[in-house]
Amino acid sequence: MRPRSIVLALAISWILLPASQALAAEVHVHKGTVISVSNGRLVMKDRAGQEHTHLVSKDTKVTINGQPGRLEQLEPTMQVRVATEGADKVVSVSRRTAKSGFEEDC
Repeated sequence: MRPRSIVLALAISWILLPASQALAAEVHVHKGTVISVSNGRLVMKDRAGQEHTHLVSKDTKVTINGQPGRLEQLEPTMQVRVATEGADKVVSVSRRTAKSGFEEDC
């Protein structure tokens, strides 16, 4: 009985592995400068000068200098980091000044 159970467990693992990998989407961090914010959209320019538009949901974590904030508090020219999961789901937006953290490396 044991060899059959092991084979069955391996077969189930082999079948479920691709599904579990799809669920664990990779997080990407985009650094740049805010161009505009309106209606849940954040438009930013990255270091290479490319513009990117991110759709930001109400569930997205926004922090400003380490404190909870709102997307609407971000203003043009502010340096930000946007973390996305998968193709385009924004999971966090953060802004810090040089005094509190990362403005130099955005």
